[in-house]
Amino acid sequence: LAPCGISSAFFGLVFGSVFGFEHLLDPMYKALFGLEEKPIEVMSSEMATKIILVAIGIGVFLLIIAMCLNVYTSIRQKDYGRALFSTSGVAGIIFYSAIVFGIAGQLLFGLPVFSAPYIIFLIVIPFILIFFAEPLGGLVNKEPDWKPESWKDYIVENIFESIEVLLSYVTNTMSFLRVGAFVLVHAGMMMVVFVLAETAGPIAYWPIVVVGNVIVMVLEALLVAIQVLRLEYYELFSRFYSGEGRPYEPVKLKLTQNG
Repeated sequence: LAPCGISSAFFGLVFGSVFGFEHLLDPMYKALFGLEEKPIEVMSSEMATKIILVAIGIGVFLLIIAMCLNVYTSIRQKDYGRALFSTSGVAGIIFYSAIVFGIAGQLLFGLPVFSAPYIIFLIVIPFILIFFAEPLGGLVNKEPDWKPESWKDYIVENIFESIEVLLSYVTNTMSFLRVGAFVLVHAGMMMVVFVLAETAGPIAYWPIVVVGNVIVMVLEALLVAIQVLRLEYYELFSRFYSGEGRPYEPVKLKLTQNG
């Protein structure tokens, strides 16, 4: 709970929100930075878009780290085929990074990123390597039966698997939209709390504010806990974790008669 509290306090300072009071820290911003009010207004349409894009950017960064962990663990396990050609291997990192940074360059900065060499060498060739990851991996790992029994069946089957792979890249990235959306949800719920408090009158104002804050904290704790588990075990762990290896055997201490 301590890291959660520290994180909440930090982002409360960043967004200028203290238990729902959105402009309580304006004097601090004026004294430190010469601003009339807080620099980030969450509910404005322009800032909401930026928050969503930052959340996606954080997700892309974490996914690439997870893929790098897959390369590292695969090399440690001497599974060089998986390290090079899997969806989370070197080919997957190049393919995913090229598409993400290409789209970001085109849409956000207006750069003509998607040139013919860029598409061929950073998108098409890595995708072909991912498509033939199984036989290429067997060949690199020097497996005697690296060739599929039927190339025709392999290609047909992998066409459908490739669609699933492409969808997984998209869904894993878009899942981080929720992180940014939680910022907007928090601001919306606190706005509702203060509208109810102001409508109820001066006597019930503070009880409603306190109870509303407690309810919002409980709801957000539940939402964040669920989302963090999903991001960790589905979007991130699935990129590098495999249920193989040696069983965990903890160290056991045997007590002798002398002690």
